[in-house]
Amino acid sequence: MDLELTHTETKLKKEMKHFMALAIMSLAFGAMAMAFAIATITTNGLALTKTISNIYLNLVSLVIGFIVAYFSLRYVISSAEVLSKFDEIQDEKIGEKNLPHEKLTGYIVKLLVLYRDEKPQIKRMMFISKIAGVCFFANALFQTALLGFNLYTGTTNLIPAVGGILVSTVMGMVGFFLPFSFLKYSVCWDDRLAKSKEAEIRIASFMEEPQ
Repeated sequence: MDLELTHTETKLKKEMKHFMALAIMSLAFGAMAMAFAIATITTNGLALTKTISNIYLNLVSLVIGFIVAYFSLRYVISSAEVLSKFDEIQDEKIGEKNLPHEKLTGYIVKLLVLYRDEKPQIKRMMFISKIAGVCFFANALFQTALLGFNLYTGTTNLIPAVGGILVSTVMGMVGFFLPFSFLKYSVCWDDRLAKSKEAEIRIASFMEEPQ
């Protein structure tokens, strides 16, 4: 029994660490998208006040910037709400070893409720994380090509360029592969939700039986 509880506790902590990493990655990408949108709005807004050349291009870029900013803000807020609810569950005691059976059950129930209530947003977070990974990989490739060109022309600072490529590559790996590693936990929570619904039906049926 103790061995089974230890295994469950280890698995639960691993699931929570993966979920925390997914939430942070999603928030980071949402914040970056919003920063990019704000920069686009600022740049094109100032351009419209100074010149009338390329006015239609500036207007289109301005509209796209507002759209991206709006959806990025909504995404960041919804992701932050999920993370806030998760932080309420993940108090300091989860770091302790050999949690009591009642405490462990309480964590599982709370996480089950969180996953049930926020399942659509969690799915979006997994999808957005993949997009973030692809974007970071694309940025790494672009920086690599730019580095090659600058090396050819002899106008580059090697260390910062290589550092940027490495950071983008690592972030791309984390963003792209994190949802796949979290997927197995997502499947487990879907199975737990299905079993909890079956249990609710059985309990309701039992309560309706004549005594």
